[in-house]
Amino acid sequence: MADWSGLHEDFLLLLVPRLPSLDLRRFRAVCASWRAAAATFTSGHGRPRPDRPWLALPTDAADPDGRRFIICRDREVPVVTLPARLGRAHDRGFVPLGSSRGVMVAADDRGDMHLLDLVTGKRMPLPPVATLPLVDRVERTPAGLSVHHQRAGVSGVDGVDGLIHKAIPVPTPDGGVLVVVIYRQPHHRNQWATARSGDGAWKSVKPSSIPAVVDLALHRGQLYANTHYGMVYVYPELRGLGSASPEIIPSVTRRPTSYVERSFLVETPGGGGLMQVELLRPVLAAGGEGFVVRMLDECGETWEEEEDIGDVAVLVDASGAVAASTRDCPGLRPSTVYYAVDLDGETRVWAYSLAGKHKKIEVVESLPRAEGYKPPCFWYTPVYAH
Repeated sequence: MADWSGLHEDFLLLLVPRLPSLDLRRFRAVCASWRAAAATFTSGHGRPRPDRPWLALPTDAADPDGRRFIICRDREVPVVTLPARLGRAHDRGFVPLGSSRGVMVAADDRGDMHLLDLVTGKRMPLPPVATLPLVDRVERTPAGLSVHHQRAGVSGVDGVDGLIHKAIPVPTPDGGVLVVVIYRQPHHRNQWATARSGDGAWKSVKPSSIPAVVDLALHRGQLYANTHYGMVYVYPELRGLGSASPEIIPSVTRRPTSYVERSFLVETPGGGGLMQVELLRPVLAAGGEGFVVRMLDECGETWEEEEDIGDVAVLVDASGAVAASTRDCPGLRPSTVYYAVDLDGETRVWAYSLAGKHKKIEVVESLPRAEGYKPPCFWYTPVYAH
């Protein structure tokens, strides 16, 4: 039997920088000498290679081995089967609401909300759904959590994902995480609420002059709010969001032959740039779908449409987008948008090439719907934490 603990330290230190973040976690668990090599690497401010973003498929299927998730990495995009339960002795179903920088926001079937790290299993409490603005009460039913609410003076009942458009974890200067929830309002007038782990209730943010907020992103310390109409509002800091007067980045002229179905903000790998990514559908249903990617200029004042985003891949789902470097993640295609969507009986991933005069779109994954699958699918980027 091989003595893995007897490998020379110099060899281990040559190996460690080549490992993606998830493999480095496994490397640390082999034995004491491997753990010491990983500690030497990270103590010298070494960073592992980023993992490719995972396509997560929540499922209620039985998990007899008690594993947190099952990952298949021998694909162009890694696919993760994620048990849609929290806890062991008294497990709860959960609904993913959004993720960023390795942290996911979820609500469970008791109405509690959580910050989750899928890799480490760490969980931090957030205020419950019942404390969100406009929510009257929550009720557990056999079909899941029912949220009773008042919107525009009209009573209604939705599932938690029917009320909440998206939840975004935003890192703060003090090393913490501020969670921003965008909740739906009639006529696209979505509103926000914010909270940190340990807060007792969600705090309403009512920027009444900003209609149709659909996405948020932190870039160079400033919070950017993207709207359904393409206009972007910029907040210079995270404090006082409700009373701040944001700057405005005007929208660009959109193509008259296309309808914008979804619009997202996403930082380039390393945080050097900010992109606005839009999924277009032709007004007349012909010619398929396409994406437009715009980059914010260095002055932060205008958007410039990009025909080629270089060594960057953008991965889009129904509610968000992430970006990855194709140099760090060589399995992904450069200057490509991957789009994951749930269809009848399957989950499909398309690759849309931005480069070249004639855009190319092809199916790269077609995954039959597994037993107990609970859509929607979503992209998750694991982040190494030692």
